[in-house]
Amino acid sequence: MSQFDALTGWVAAGVFGVAIASALVNRWRLSAGLSFSMGWFRAHNWLGAVAAAAGIAHCLASVTRSTLPAGEEIGIWAGAAAVGLLVLTAFAGSGLSGAKRDARPRIRRNHVATMFAVLAVGILHTALNGPLSGR
Repeated sequence: MSQFDALTGWVAAGVFGVAIASALVNRWRLSAGLSFSMGWFRAHNWLGAVAAAAGIAHCLASVTRSTLPAGEEIGIWAGAAAVGLLVLTAFAGSGLSGAKRDARPRIRRNHVATMFAVLAVGILHTALNGPLSGR
């Protein structure tokens, strides 16, 4: 794995985490009786787009045709699934602003559920192929 591969993977993961945190800031603001912040909302949108782009770059840069042990191969497929889910959650999130009011709760649920799926398979990918995987 090259430094570009590793860098794009960690950028995708880090920016994804910050995107989640920026959405949680707005949730906290609303629960505290404060107003919704368009600044945090725009940051969430841009961070999500950057995370998706970095995930795609990591996926494309990391792909090789070499044969891997079973655990690492499963990790590669988990990573590819994480990138696919990351793109899906970005599309779901980008559709929220223009959606009809009655469709927003369903789209938001799908957006959040897909985010949790990205976290789960991303953690699996990191465990099987990351720096602590023992390879």
